[in-house]
Amino acid sequence: MSSKSSEMPELGFVFQNDRLLLSKIASETKLPASCLLSSLKPHFIRQYPLGVFNTFSCYCAEIGPDVVVPAEMESIALRKCFEILGKDWYVATAKAMSVITWDKNHQYCGHCGKKTQHKPGAFERICNHCQLSFYPRISPSMIVLIKNEDKILMSRSPHFTPGAYGLIAGFLEVGESIEDAVHREVKEEVNIAIKNLRYFGSQYWPFPDSLMIGFMADYASGEITIDTNELESAGWYRYDNLPGGPSNSVSIARKLIDHFIAEKQQQGNH
Repeated sequence: MSSKSSEMPELGFVFQNDRLLLSKIASETKLPASCLLSSLKPHFIRQYPLGVFNTFSCYCAEIGPDVVVPAEMESIALRKCFEILGKDWYVATAKAMSVITWDKNHQYCGHCGKKTQHKPGAFERICNHCQLSFYPRISPSMIVLIKNEDKILMSRSPHFTPGAYGLIAGFLEVGESIEDAVHREVKEEVNIAIKNLRYFGSQYWPFPDSLMIGFMADYASGEITIDTNELESAGWYRYDNLPGGPSNSVSIARKLIDHFIAEKQQQGNH
């Protein structure tokens, strides 16, 4: 991301009911340009500049649920937008949603209940009564791919879309290190022990505000026993016979699984 230029074309990430408005007009990005959004601008409830992405000056905004959207646009669920817009627009799209959510959720001070004010030039709302500041929330979370020779542990939660399977994941609890959280979540959800924990990568995931910290680990001991409050199934699956995959191709879960598959395929070619 670079500094804004007055010569740059402008694109808007405009949300309605937590869905993003995309253009139906054939274009490179599908994100609506300012001219297409001109009729909606008087209805913006909130608006923030995001910066420059992919040579476009971008902003985010929200309209109310009763505002009529122009026929040239349609509202689409954010997860589907990630697929439509592709990886080049992932960071901007996730940031846009998180900024809108932050502004919506912190209109009033959580300590004294007074109205907060936006601090110009920053993603910060401040309570002038008790001087508390409120920033976009970021919640550290772990996700781990557990290897057992040529198999990985895959699980399915009841809230997953039909046919989707994922990896063990969960939020960091107060007082834990992220490594502690990995071991705890694995033990709680599938009742096994792991070893050789190693960092893979991270990804911001705006559902609702997770910083996903990805790991790989090896199976150590135990028999899978699932926590039925969290999962409806879990098991070991060979890399070339997986039961399904993550519902979103840009997720870090997908990257972890693809990395493991590529590793096993390379080993098989030698």
